[in-house]
Amino acid sequence: MSNHTQPRTMRHAPRISMSIIVLLCAVMLAIGMGLALILIRPAPPTDLDSTATVGTMTVEDGVFDDRRAVTFRLTQSDTSTLQMPQDGTLTDSTCTAGATLQSGTSMFSIDDHAVLSMHTDIPLFRPLAIGTQGNDVRALHDELRDLGYAAPDEDTFSSASIAAFNALAEKNGALPITVDNGWILSPAQILWQPDRTMTIRQCPVRVGTQVHAGDAIAQTAPSITNAVIIRTSGNTDGQLAAGKRTVTIAGKTFEIDDGVTEMNDPAFLNAIASSHEYQSMLTGSGSGVSVSSSLTASSQQSASADGSPVEVIYQWSLTAPRTVSIVPPSALTDVGDGKGCVTVGGKPQKVTIVASQLGKSMVEPQSGTLTHVDVPANKTVSCR
Repeated sequence: MSNHTQPRTMRHAPRISMSIIVLLCAVMLAIGMGLALILIRPAPPTDLDSTATVGTMTVEDGVFDDRRAVTFRLTQSDTSTLQMPQDGTLTDSTCTAGATLQSGTSMFSIDDHAVLSMHTDIPLFRPLAIGTQGNDVRALHDELRDLGYAAPDEDTFSSASIAAFNALAEKNGALPITVDNGWILSPAQILWQPDRTMTIRQCPVRVGTQVHAGDAIAQTAPSITNAVIIRTSGNTDGQLAAGKRTVTIAGKTFEIDDGVTEMNDPAFLNAIASSHEYQSMLTGSGSGVSVSSSLTASSQQSASADGSPVEVIYQWSLTAPRTVSIVPPSALTDVGDGKGCVTVGGKPQKVTIVASQLGKSMVEPQSGTLTHVDVPANKTVSCR
């Protein structure tokens, strides 16, 4: 019986040994793959490595004038009607819708003589002879001087007044003051306009028409009486830099102090009235006109015709451009109230933040100059 048992035991032994060998091979393979992954693991990027060191960046210098768009919301008066001062036949006219009538010029001719248009604070309501005194005389003198003529600075009509008026009349081809009219200035010689610069809206009278004193010769668009400055007009290029600013309108340059919210200087308003940006609004082209979400382009044009407020856009910049150091925002720390600090070699230095635009911060060091800064700033130190 023992002869049959022995061979059966020996036949099963090799199968057990092979299973153990396969298992050991699998374990060894897994260990080998793990070691390989550890050995070939990539190093973390320096910008994600918590042990990365602070870098140094050379500072770029620049000049900053903060040129940007500014919106003026214009308050306007009602439309007005210009009245012909004398009887006769309209023999010439340059009156067209959208044309600008300036004080001291002529747009109409009666009986082949130019009719002088003038703005005076008080309309000429009586004949003025040498020796006549009054506020109307002073208003005439003031306007003649503003137009560049040597009228006296007083309220008495004189030979100097006549000389100044005649110089203006001769320039325009209008009737002068002569001995034939007794050296008297008649109200019939001046077409009075309520403002120095006026935009024509309608011209109801055609050349060849017989007109009479007091007839409506033209209707004007509303006059600008005030301009409110809108500093936050949708600018996306950073906060407005503080400081006096300069704007050029119709070829004339004006300075606006920091903090001023509105302008009502006649020279400033007259410049707006004669500017391309404003005129394009009157004619409907819309160039330079701000159209808010509640106002379409057509409603802006309608508003300009009926005297409602409208908005016009110009460009302005700092009157005195500032020399700045340009650094990345990450170089700043302790930021607040327009101040902050940068660190140089780990040491803090106070700066004034002039502006931030397009991922760049423009700063002025409170002392000395900046040649380089830490990037990012060392936040463990403070300027305060």
